[in-house]
Amino acid sequence: MNDWGRELQWNAIAYAMVAAGGVLAILGLWLYFPGLRARWLPLPRLRPGRWAGYDVFLAFCVEIGFPALIVLLLVLIGFFTPLIGSPPDQNAPKVEQTVYSFRARNISSPLALTVTLGMILAMMFARAGARPQQYGLSWARGPANIALGIAAFVVARPVIIGIFALAVLVYQDESQALKRFGQQNPPAWEWLLFGFQTTIAAAILEEILFRGLLQGWLRRASLIGHALALIWTMFLAADALVSVDAQTKAVSIHWSALAPIAAAGLGIAGYVFWMSRLRREFDLTDEEFRDWQVQPRGMSLEPGELTEEQTAQKRRELRTENERRSQRWADANAKLAILGSALLFAVFHPWPGALALFPMGLLLGWLSWRTQSLVGPITFHALFNLTTFIAFYGSVLTAPR
Repeated sequence: MNDWGRELQWNAIAYAMVAAGGVLAILGLWLYFPGLRARWLPLPRLRPGRWAGYDVFLAFCVEIGFPALIVLLLVLIGFFTPLIGSPPDQNAPKVEQTVYSFRARNISSPLALTVTLGMILAMMFARAGARPQQYGLSWARGPANIALGIAAFVVARPVIIGIFALAVLVYQDESQALKRFGQQNPPAWEWLLFGFQTTIAAAILEEILFRGLLQGWLRRASLIGHALALIWTMFLAADALVSVDAQTKAVSIHWSALAPIAAAGLGIAGYVFWMSRLRREFDLTDEEFRDWQVQPRGMSLEPGELTEEQTAQKRRELRTENERRSQRWADANAKLAILGSALLFAVFHPWPGALALFPMGLLLGWLSWRTQSLVGPITFHALFNLTTFIAFYGSVLTAPR
């Protein structure tokens, strides 16, 4: 059996195992928690909280920078040397340096998760007064949210993996570091830490950042905020277009990176079109357009035009209309925020996996919006990554030597 067939087989085995366990978990929750037999989804609403775009940007900087800083400090004190050997020198092939960094990050993942999560929670409270429950870290309706996350995983995983398989057929999967890691026969304890990093640490941190903070901010962001988010998306998509060799200082242009740039461009164009459509649909004033928030419409009457009773009736009708308009806007803007967070979530990951992770981001964003919680998205994300980890582990164990 070739590599493609073996990976496909193990993906099916891993999905069957995790999905079966998930269905049993839903059944157990349904039997143990009577409230689960009623309504699973609460009424959609906007959680309180006023964190700004720079708070979200700083949270991403913490998530990217602190794990790398922890790895660097541990390398400097020689922590990894007795575990996985000395780090490769600067003249070693790039793939060897990448694999060593990958292994070091997996080994340090429990410490990195603790420090990074603590820093993000503390920073959001100190800067914006935002408590964890305001961006979805709440156990309210926990059993129902877990069940929803499991059910969404069982239904969506085959579709997402199908999209990824088609993407790999068209675009070469360049994850050489991951394959080289599997070929080095890491010990069992390192596999466990790799599983922890992918299944628990990545799921928790990415859902807090993308669905909790980013998506929550996009629902309140001004026009400039949305524009900056789109610029950031394109910047990440174009990150691999140009590289500089550390030794020779030669600049290389990778034309294969035009594909993710084009895909991001299509997503951004759709986002801008949707914003333009919302502006026309809600007939936004210039001020509302700049703030990207609707304001209550006033009533102008000439003195003596209506009786006092008629004026009161008009005011009630106008208040009702303003409330309806505000609710319709909140729902439409929430869906726009789902698209924005899904776009950034996709380009945050390597190509061509981003093609499959975009619909996954849409589903995770919808779960976060409708449940008002990150418990469901974290459950989905953790099960998805667990299935991928089992499939990779199985394909490595059964690979021909």
